[in-house]
Amino acid sequence: MFKHLRQIALFQGFSDADLAQLAEELSERHLTEGEVLFHQGEVGHDCYVILQGELEVITYLNATELRLGTRRTGEIIGEMALIDRSPRSATVRAIVPTDLAVLNEQHFTTLMHTDPVLALGLLRDGTSHLRNTSQSMIAGLEQKNAELSRAYQELQAAQSELIRLNRLEEELAVARRIQELFLPRTLPQPPGWLLAAFNQGAQAVGGDFFDCIELPDNHLGLVVADACGKGVPAALFVALTRSLLRAASQSPGAFLSQQRLLDPATLSTRALWFTNDYITREHSDSNMFITLFYGVLEPWTGRMSYINAGHNPPLIIGADGTTIRELEVTTLPIGIMSNQEFEVAHLVLDPGETFVGFSDGITEALNPDGEVFGDQRLQTVLAHHGDALAPALLDAIVQSVVGHAAGAAQADDMTLLILQRMR
Repeated sequence: MFKHLRQIALFQGFSDADLAQLAEELSERHLTEGEVLFHQGEVGHDCYVILQGELEVITYLNATELRLGTRRTGEIIGEMALIDRSPRSATVRAIVPTDLAVLNEQHFTTLMHTDPVLALGLLRDGTSHLRNTSQSMIAGLEQKNAELSRAYQELQAAQSELIRLNRLEEELAVARRIQELFLPRTLPQPPGWLLAAFNQGAQAVGGDFFDCIELPDNHLGLVVADACGKGVPAALFVALTRSLLRAASQSPGAFLSQQRLLDPATLSTRALWFTNDYITREHSDSNMFITLFYGVLEPWTGRMSYINAGHNPPLIIGADGTTIRELEVTTLPIGIMSNQEFEVAHLVLDPGETFVGFSDGITEALNPDGEVFGDQRLQTVLAHHGDALAPALLDAIVQSVVGHAAGAAQADDMTLLILQRMR
């Protein structure tokens, strides 16, 4: 003990005799690494001189540990509790194994009275420690305040973004309801025919649509279309195309300067010419286009005149329920080229035959491994269910696509339109 005390600056003014006597009176305490000397809030009756080792002074702010400082060999610690008789103001813990000399209140008071220089030194050290601690705490509080300020600003920004996103979701929900109104609420069912349809967007609003347009002279227009892209831009393009095509088809006299009923081929070509002309003339800078199948059916004969503007070729299931043939593509998509000529093709649906129109969201549906549903799977479903009524056939196709996807996110809009001539 004497040897250690002699090396400490605080006791340099002591004679060997006085220091030896003090050493005999003091007890010694050893701390292992991480061991606590005393806790904040405890009543203190002793102070300590660090003979060898290092201690850290810590406190807790909002359950977060905050280091206020460190004490090393030769320094005294815990003296404030003996000076003002207040509880310990912080917790002290050993950083490394540490040896301490224990001074009780009587020893400390004797030292203060017998050595004014030592008392002044302790007061200076205590004042310095308090100043450093205050500065450290102020700096810590300033840092916390800055962090809280940043967090508050981020929270405000997040709340604003959440409000914006909620408003956008509400607007998209309204847009989806409006877009659903573009689809026929009920499908016409001409005598001797069955119609079934399905549409499901990959996003809140989609770029696919189908339509059944009741035309003059009891003809029926059938449309399956797919705009490039997805989401809001595609949905707006769909709304424009559908409105133009339906208006031009149902009012050929007003839009096409005709004062007489048109035959199906002429009606369809002129309606598509009007739609394509407007889009390429007014919206060519949007770089949008739409693939579209437009057929005009004579229900009493089964004859259909159609134009396939770059769309997936529809399939025809034969009366035997297994034979499947593919219709041809006749021209470019809508919105690609102005003054486009539209070639009309013709077919006759015999009793028992079924027309299946679809968008590429059906055949390009992906499973979790990235494998597409494909044309072959679609034709297999049609072959297995070709003799089913139109609603049941549509349900079989949809369920097969959903089963293939196996929970994978829908990658594209999906549309089906099935027209069946009864036997």
